[in-house]
Amino acid sequence: MDSHISDPRAFQDQVLDLLQAFGTFGKTAEGGYSRLAAGPEEKRARDHLCGWLRDHGFTVIIDPVGNIFGVLDLCVTDSERAFFCGSHLDSQPNGGNFDGCLGVVCACVAALFLKERIAAGQVHPAFRYYVVTCWTGEEGARFQPSLIGSSVFSGALHLEDAWRLRDGDGILLKDALQMTGYLGSGEAPRPDHYLELHIEQGTELERAGRAIALVEACWGAEKLRVVVTGKADHTGPTPMAQRRNALLAASHLVVEIEALAQEARETLHSSVGRMVLEPNSPNTIVERAELWIEVRSPSEAALKRAAARIDESMTTISRQSGCDLAVSSRERRSVVCFDETALEDAERALADAGIGPLKLTTIAGHDAVRLQSVCPSTLLFVPSQNGITHSPLEFTTDADVRAGFEAMTAILARLISRPAGARFKENDR
Repeated sequence: MDSHISDPRAFQDQVLDLLQAFGTFGKTAEGGYSRLAAGPEEKRARDHLCGWLRDHGFTVIIDPVGNIFGVLDLCVTDSERAFFCGSHLDSQPNGGNFDGCLGVVCACVAALFLKERIAAGQVHPAFRYYVVTCWTGEEGARFQPSLIGSSVFSGALHLEDAWRLRDGDGILLKDALQMTGYLGSGEAPRPDHYLELHIEQGTELERAGRAIALVEACWGAEKLRVVVTGKADHTGPTPMAQRRNALLAASHLVVEIEALAQEARETLHSSVGRMVLEPNSPNTIVERAELWIEVRSPSEAALKRAAARIDESMTTISRQSGCDLAVSSRERRSVVCFDETALEDAERALADAGIGPLKLTTIAGHDAVRLQSVCPSTLLFVPSQNGITHSPLEFTTDADVRAGFEAMTAILARLISRPAGARFKENDR
């Protein structure tokens, strides 16, 4: 072994140590993690990240939507090209410490790997900058929609619209960012490639007995917020025939949303993940119900048919219940295919490292999906035990974390050495 080259396990040990350090932020009594976007616990995690980056020679930039960019000048080329690598630190309520956090941690330690390999003459980057990224509000738990930071960065969401997003307590995202010190004004370099490591959030890798997957595409999604308006009245004396019960109408819609997936001609997943009721009193007929609905599919045609059926169902339920049903917001995320050239390069890099990846599509959205509209984007998965995520039971073994870092750095070393001028295919969006 070259005297200037560390044992690869030493970097993997640093990944595990840094992951454990982030695991001290937002720990819940149930064993999960609650680091909601622009909240106090996520601030602690972000502060730790920024401290680590500065301690290791990065310039830290915070943009106006709170995205963190740790910029490392590799000082080896006249090119201004930038290679981005990262994920997010926010979590679901009582979620896990691997979802998002693993990608940020691996991006950090990969910089140390990269600097050593460059100094030893084993990697010859064609990019000047290596940028660790931490995106704001990926989860969509506190502020909706999801993928806020990467959507603003990619131009899919206007900054002013993002700033006006409110959480359940009516707090504006802009104010929350300001309160936590992450309402920045900086501007990061524009990326020429993006690489993200994430847990799978499914069971395909486990069932195949594999440790690594390359993601070829992401399902599309239709996300709606529907408001059902009825009439508040007493649950006792009010005659049944005179009631305009928003909860009853909302319940009919929930059943219709479930039926979408059961009756679809093509693969389709549907859910109602959240409902807010007013006045939410046991003795008062519900006057207002707000529902968060989503439909996901690998087929654009299936999504279009599902959206049309939701509209038809709302009209029917309104007529039958006497309640008003209206869509207050609608987000459409198209099916996205990742860059073919980058996938081929990644597969070759893994083959050279003796790693045989599984090829998957992802149902869950990731920041890499938004970045694909800006530059070639590569998404890599490691297993999540039993496919569990967004839960205190979310877990990825140390062995799989080590394998993921090994695969990611093999891909990074190859992709960051790609000469300028390579083109990627624009997706239909």
